[in-house]
Amino acid sequence: MRSSAWPRSLNARLTLLVLALMLAGGGLLAMVAWWQAVTEADELFDAQLAQLAQTLLGVAERSPDAARMELSTAVHKYQSKLLFQVWHLRGVGTPHLQIKSFGAPDAALPAPADGYGDAHWDGREWRLYAETNVDSGMRAILAQDHAVRDELAEEVARHALLPLAAGGVVLAATLGFAVRRALAPLRRLTAAVDARTPRRLTALELPDTPRELEPVVAALNELFERVDATLQNERRFTADAAHELRTPLAALQAQVQAAQLAPDGAARREALDKCLQAQQRMTHLVEQLLTLARLEAHAVPALQDTDATSLLQNLCADLAPHALAAGVELDLSAPPQCPVRAQGELLSILARNLIDNAIRYSPRGGRVSVTLEVESDNVCLGVEDSGPGVAPEQLARLGERFLRLAPQQAPGVGLGLSIVRRIATLHRAGLNFSNRPEGGLQVRLVLQRA
Repeated sequence: MRSSAWPRSLNARLTLLVLALMLAGGGLLAMVAWWQAVTEADELFDAQLAQLAQTLLGVAERSPDAARMELSTAVHKYQSKLLFQVWHLRGVGTPHLQIKSFGAPDAALPAPADGYGDAHWDGREWRLYAETNVDSGMRAILAQDHAVRDELAEEVARHALLPLAAGGVVLAATLGFAVRRALAPLRRLTAAVDARTPRRLTALELPDTPRELEPVVAALNELFERVDATLQNERRFTADAAHELRTPLAALQAQVQAAQLAPDGAARREALDKCLQAQQRMTHLVEQLLTLARLEAHAVPALQDTDATSLLQNLCADLAPHALAAGVELDLSAPPQCPVRAQGELLSILARNLIDNAIRYSPRGGRVSVTLEVESDNVCLGVEDSGPGVAPEQLARLGERFLRLAPQQAPGVGLGLSIVRRIATLHRAGLNFSNRPEGGLQVRLVLQRA
């Protein structure tokens, strides 16, 4: 992947971006200012040429018959850059030169008709001005070297641009300071986030939070809240799992020791049977823990059209031997087909846990009923047992991890309903626990109809 030419620092990016805009705008302003300065200087020099021509004509008109006058002494380096001639046009014969400047030729300068013009003469470019006084018969011609005009105009423009350049430097320094101050809340936010640890995920509270950072702070606080809840949940899960695993492991160890010390084969077999029961309980606990761990990391599943009737028929067929061994009647009431919006594997895990739980808590000779009913746009899955039910004040706690309510006549690890509640949450399905009037627990799961 090609790396960006921009710096990674937001402060540097803002500073460079604004400076680039400033330089572009300042460059445009400088060009306009330069052009205006040069134009004004040219206007000023042209005005000076006209004023000097009129002055020379005034001097020559006062003594039209005076002898020729030539300024032969240069007192300034620019004097050779400005040439002038005054010609007397009256009389018989050709015009004669009345006055000329130092360095001016005896021949007439290549002036145009009266007014301004430009000409190439003596290897240089000149700006010329000519003016004729018809009454006195005097004509003044002035020539100014374009080089000196350009040099002086550039000097004027340079002096005009110096304050702009100095102001730009000061503005750039001020801009860097202002951008850094403006990004101070971002640095405070960074420090506040950096100070958070997995054990300290309190909400961020920044004074005078800019409006642009408010959504970021709100999103971070929501993230911290979710992460904190997840971490607390995982800590409780780990602690409860360790506690629940400790019991069957201790029982297994005790039964192994009892088998080792058994005086006869019958006592040894009894101890080994209890070892097998402890191993089965521990295996079931580990399987439930792994299932719950996978569900905790599960995002919202991709829901598909799933035939709930076919799924329940297969489950009931699988659990029928378990119900038969427990002396419990298992029956299913469902329409021939009942498509729902669900993830098939997760729905199968949910229904298996509900039916298995109902079989475990039903007494011998009891009955477990599984029903599937269509209600408008929803499908209701119901599981009822004939067990002891649950105390009304404890119904709301069903689904907590490792919760086993007294009496505990049925074997289990207290994770089945936790798995059911998690899968229901992933499906955004309604889940309700209630006691049957004739005894036993009733579970209703409301799913979206396909």
